[in-house]
Amino acid sequence: MKRIFTLITILCALGAGAQGVKPLPSLHTEGRWLVDKHGNQVVLHGVMDTPSNYFNGGRWEGSKALGWWDHYNDTGVTNCLAYFEKLFKGMEKAKCDVFRLHMDPAWTNDPADGYVYAGSVGQASDASGEADIKKFNPERYQKYMPQLYLKLAEMAMKYGMYVVVRPPGVCPHDLKVGDYYNQYLMYVWDVFSQQEFVKDHAGQISIELANEPVNLRNAQNQDDPKALHDYFQPIVNKIRENGFTGIIWAPGTGWQANYTSYATYPIEGDNIGYAVHDYTGWYGCSDANPDPQNKIEQFHKQVPVVDTNPIIITEVDWSPENPSAQGHYNEHNEWVQPNYGTWSTGSTSKWGKAYKAMLDYYGNISMTLSGTGCLFDIDKLLSTGNVYPAFNGLEEACGKACMDWYAEYYTVNYPHADDEAETGDFYTIESLKADQESFDLMIGDKTKILLNVLYRDGHTKDISDVATYEVDEPSVVEVKKGSIRALANGEAQVQASYTDVQGIIWKKSFVVKVTGLDLGALTALSSLSDITDQPFAIVNKESQKMFYGPENQNLDMGDPLGVINNKSISGYMFKAEAISGRDGCYLLRLMTLNGSEYSVYGKPGYLNSQPTTGWCSFILGLNNQNGEDVKDGAVWEIKYESGKGFTLKNMATGKYLKDAAPAKYDAPAYFDFLKSSVTAGIHKVERSVDNDAVYTLQGIKIATLQQWDALPRGIYIVGGKKKLK
Repeated sequence: MKRIFTLITILCALGAGAQGVKPLPSLHTEGRWLVDKHGNQVVLHGVMDTPSNYFNGGRWEGSKALGWWDHYNDTGVTNCLAYFEKLFKGMEKAKCDVFRLHMDPAWTNDPADGYVYAGSVGQASDASGEADIKKFNPERYQKYMPQLYLKLAEMAMKYGMYVVVRPPGVCPHDLKVGDYYNQYLMYVWDVFSQQEFVKDHAGQISIELANEPVNLRNAQNQDDPKALHDYFQPIVNKIRENGFTGIIWAPGTGWQANYTSYATYPIEGDNIGYAVHDYTGWYGCSDANPDPQNKIEQFHKQVPVVDTNPIIITEVDWSPENPSAQGHYNEHNEWVQPNYGTWSTGSTSKWGKAYKAMLDYYGNISMTLSGTGCLFDIDKLLSTGNVYPAFNGLEEACGKACMDWYAEYYTVNYPHADDEAETGDFYTIESLKADQESFDLMIGDKTKILLNVLYRDGHTKDISDVATYEVDEPSVVEVKKGSIRALANGEAQVQASYTDVQGIIWKKSFVVKVTGLDLGALTALSSLSDITDQPFAIVNKESQKMFYGPENQNLDMGDPLGVINNKSISGYMFKAEAISGRDGCYLLRLMTLNGSEYSVYGKPGYLNSQPTTGWCSFILGLNNQNGEDVKDGAVWEIKYESGKGFTLKNMATGKYLKDAAPAKYDAPAYFDFLKSSVTAGIHKVERSVDNDAVYTLQGIKIATLQQWDALPRGIYIVGGKKKLK
């Protein structure tokens, strides 16, 4: 939902003092929104910080009883709290209303040389830095929980900020369900969620379960779309058993950039959101490619739960290139140009513009910058008591941009006092409006209903997620959380209802027409003999992936495949996946370029959900688009040459997988050949791999194994598999 700023809204908000309500109102989730007790939608903006003298620039110290580095003792607690109170005063002046607190492991680590945490058994030998939990001491964690961490949370709340709490340290690179780190997180959150202060402030304190998982597999150490759910759901269950009812933020993999599996296997329960990270170059957006629409679409592909749950971006920053500074490699082994002191390099007028467009488009995304120093100048705050944008107010950096944005956002989507009377123009609805009142969908389509109520004071509210829906033909469409899914051919009436705080029921009706690709006769692709009278065309690739279209159409790719059942399929592509328990059989699914999918056989599943080590499995494209080997990321080019058939070329190796069609192209003979070849069954063909070559994740050959030691640190593809250096 795009924010609507009206003069009436702004004046009313300013007149009421907008935010700054104390005591801090309680928050919970409704659909994809954070809301206060009255159902008003809330979006939060602030910063992250960590109570570490090192990361705090040496601005406070401990007693140094054990040496110059020892700041993490009772004296350090006093000094650290005094320092952070000054920061919180600055954050309040900078219009922050959320603070991400890292329970820094500097306090939980045992300084004794011989100490080893018993729960670290199973940790990889190369784990280092904050991913190394060998020094974690449960006694120190329990000691500094009430003395420091909860005092910081209480102090932040006193200055008008909700608190998102992150566990000590960062995730190791490779995780699997039930591993030692899974148990470590279970312990951390078990202790935290038992604290009475935490439970008493469940409406103000929320939990971010982990920081930056990278690779996460199931208990058998296999790729599994349910692994994220299975890793974090037991922790959520334990937190709820302990009586904490507040919001829990679940992370994704890929350094908190991949949430696709949650669309099918979400974290279950109430008050669930998802914590995401975003830096320049992520989600297909950078200064070199700052297209807002592309950013919006790519974010949705990687974070589809933005449609169903609140999102908070808990790390983001940027500043422009600074030739006099020093660059670095980021998590993805991509070179980051030197900048003014942020993790990522980008400009507000380019990347930042697309980033803000994404925030405003979805509306339900909160954020915290990666550090206090990314928002304002800390030393100027300490010396003057005033806030000035970081990086000397540089227009192209995140400090100046976010101070401006936070001031703008401060007057909208803010929480109201728990005991506020639900009367007056702010709570009086005048109308219910829908973006559209009819839908023409194809089977498998999923689209959002956009319903907004307009209040008398001029502000609007998206009630799509919280409205109730009645469908007269549930076999044709279903509606969940404001999203329509087309199930079968036909027409249905959908009625939405919403009851406001005054007890008035508002209603809106929709007509939904559904048509589709009627390939119901197609069951397993191992037998097509029963549909030979239907128009179809088959691309005979190494595992017999198929395109459908009119039989009498020229298969020269100049005019590919036209229509199916009077529906244009221009811009569509098919993908196939193994059917569990039926060796050699594939599920065929039609995809649009915007990510919509249509299941041809059975329910949509996950490509490569079954182990396929050593075998190819492709997403194939039309119109000379590239196909993708989803197993290892290699890029494949598909071409058709008249008289020769189709070819599939691995762009990394330059090698072809040969088409088995007759040498001389002849449509009737080609169809006869295809019918006979697929009726006999679909067979996987093992792909040869150049085991001596080293490729980038983009499929570009850059070295041989003999040159491995000379390569910079990063992730590469060797022998068809990812390899970390």
